Amino acid sequence: MKKTILSLALLILAGGATAQTDKAAAKAAAKALKEAKKEAKTQMDEALKVKDAIYLKVQDKEKPATAEEVFTECKKGLDLINKALASGHIEEKKLGEGYKLCADLATLPHNLYLEAASQKQPLDTANYYNNLKVLTDALHNELKYTEKKTGETGNVKYLEGKQASLAKSAVYYIYAAQFEGDCKRFDSALEAYDIALNYGKRYPIVAEQVELSVEPNQIAYYAFQTAYQAKKYKEMDKYYDLAVTFKDGAQGTNQVRILSYLEQGDTLTWAAKVREICLKDPAANEDYIQILSAYYQKKNPEDMGKFADEILANNPDIYIANYARAFVYFQASKYDDAMKYYKKCTEIKPEQYDSWYQCGLCKYRQALDLNSTISNIKNRAEAQKALEKTKGLFGEAIPFFEKAREVTPNEPQKWAYELKQCYTVVGKAAEAAEMDKLL
Repeated sequence: MKKTILSLALLILAGGATAQTDKAAAKAAAKALKEAKKEAKTQMDEALKVKDAIYLKVQDKEKPATAEEVFTECKKGLDLINKALASGHIEEKKLGEGYKLCADLATLPHNLYLEAASQKQPLDTANYYNNLKVLTDALHNELKYTEKKTGETGNVKYLEGKQASLAKSAVYYIYAAQFEGDCKRFDSALEAYDIALNYGKRYPIVAEQVELSVEPNQIAYYAFQTAYQAKKYKEMDKYYDLAVTFKDGAQGTNQVRILSYLEQGDTLTWAAKVREICLKDPAANEDYIQILSAYYQKKNPEDMGKFADEILANNPDIYIANYARAFVYFQASKYDDAMKYYKKCTEIKPEQYDSWYQCGLCKYRQALDLNSTISNIKNRAEAQKALEKTKGLFGEAIPFFEKAREVTPNEPQKWAYELKQCYTVVGKAAEAAEMDKLL
């Protein structure tokens, strides 16, 4: 029994000690909170004094503040007010004042940066960008936490002015992005471009007022090119769809995008993307049609022919697609089929040597192939018939080789040999001799 009574007494004493500890902790916490609130208020008050002082000095006509003083004092004030705001101990009804103070302290340096940029003077671009983010966030939060008051003593006009300032500041992010890109700080450059492109989402209160001096697709084009400089290939894909709609840069955008896949060693995606843009606009991408045709030729000639067919289905007047289709047929010794497309090439670009020469070569090869069979024909009449047909094919080749000569008159190595052979077979000895001299 005595042991039980003793245990209860100890328990009661322990409970009392715990209660006293909890009260002490609560009291200490309350005191700490009070001190924190007091410190935040003091920081805000000190920041206000710094702001008022530097604004007065800026306006001093006799001895205005220097740029260095503005930057130094505003940084001091911003450090104070940002600590106060970050503490979470400023009353909500005072938050509007706090963010106004923050915006005021960021405005003076911002104006100096813009002035330096306009006069092409050097400026700290990194600080410009960081200060810009402080400024626009502060303007946004000032509008968010400031109660609108109407009437003669109201603040409606004032808040409208602040809203206009916030909307106008969107364009400054484009400047920041360009500055950062020039300094090869690509991450911050891309971040700035993103803010410019999504300004209305970031600051919805001014979504309807934002007017950028540069269209969004041009901003995306700049961002796309910056991402490529940084070799941030995934970032490039993020901007591509919008960037390619910027007409003046569409070709460059596609060229860079395609090159990026080769840089990554991704030839399959490269081929797919090249095919995509070629089919979309064959006339504007003949160089790529030629490059991809060569790629398909190396991988699988049949794919080269299929690709040419797809292009020609979209636009039958694409020279390189006709040439590629003809080439595949020619390689397969389907000379009549090849001739059809080589002739189309001569219609599209009559000044081109290759297609005239290839037309002649189709007939020339047919003649050679047929001539190689004559010795195996037992029937004399049939053999003579084949010989006459062979001569006819050599004769049909002559006008095409002559046209090739006409467009490249100073390059006999391109046509003289074949013309000599054809002239000889059809009995034009003088012409054959002329070609022999040229050779």
